[in-house]
Amino acid sequence: MATDDPAGGQPATLSEDADGDRVTCTACAHRCTLDPGQTGICSVRTNHDGTLYLDTYGLVHDSPVGPPGTPDPIEKKPLYHVAPGSRILSFGGASCNFACKFCQNHHIAHADPEEVSLRSVSPEEAVQAAREQDCEAVAWTYNEPTIYAEYVRDTARLAQEAGLLTAIVSNGYFTEEFVAAVGPYLDAANVDIKGMDEHDHRAYVGAQAAPSREGAERLAAAGVHVELTYLTIPDVNDSADELRAFVEWVRDAMGPSTPVHFSRFHGAHEMSDHPSTPVETLDRAAAIAREAGLEYVYVGNVPGHPASDTRCPDCDRPWIERDGFAATLAVERGADQCACGRPIDVTWRSRA
Repeated sequence: MATDDPAGGQPATLSEDADGDRVTCTACAHRCTLDPGQTGICSVRTNHDGTLYLDTYGLVHDSPVGPPGTPDPIEKKPLYHVAPGSRILSFGGASCNFACKFCQNHHIAHADPEEVSLRSVSPEEAVQAAREQDCEAVAWTYNEPTIYAEYVRDTARLAQEAGLLTAIVSNGYFTEEFVAAVGPYLDAANVDIKGMDEHDHRAYVGAQAAPSREGAERLAAAGVHVELTYLTIPDVNDSADELRAFVEWVRDAMGPSTPVHFSRFHGAHEMSDHPSTPVETLDRAAAIAREAGLEYVYVGNVPGHPASDTRCPDCDRPWIERDGFAATLAVERGADQCACGRPIDVTWRSRA
């Protein structure tokens, strides 16, 4: 998409002037500095005659018929501590700022915008679609929301004004400028941490590892509820040392009550022949996390696994029981305290 024609799209406010007509994108941690006509790593943010544009503002990958967005259980994001049992309307677009060899959504995340069927959905239309489809929240997911930050910001602001919760599912590779601009309009985020080893992270993801952790820390510090997912890939990021480094970072930088999801890997994209994660590996990861002092540790992509329930860290009473993406409350909705006296770390209700 190297073109000087800004047809469609909108100027990107997350940018700053460089020298001459060059501009620097400040949405993600790549901080691409672009000459006129040049597009960033994300394939959707372009320097048009000295002004940075988000070329895909309001363009989502969706069916052209019916109401826009995909209604999902909020547990699918996964978000286990926000409005359990509710529905969230999900939107995604084209391209990404990562190049994960194991990407399960590579058909859109590794595609340029012109290679994907995109539907125009304004912020107002997105919010209306959520209300019409009985969703209590709106999410930006499937590909990386950071690359269309201005669209997320504008839609999330309207969604909150309409009484809806807002969330992103992100790789965390965003900047302090992104958090300042978008964070005030986000209620929750699930941040995918791809691994702790810098060499392997560059080899399998195409980016540094540390900025994703820094992004998660910034978002939590801004008051956004953050849950973390660690896609546990055999012989890539599943060693005991790397798992221990991850959970110790969570404990020390994010706090022990941060929900952590160890998700089972299944072969995809360039790693379609790679073996799935043994359940024993996920159980070992969960044990390491609990030994480090993490209070809410989940095993994902394993239907029926007992570590999908939310239980009191102090007395082990069940608060929320899950069967796949279906959530059943074992305590009264809205309860703020367990029978043992422990505060219940769950946001029960939407803004409505």
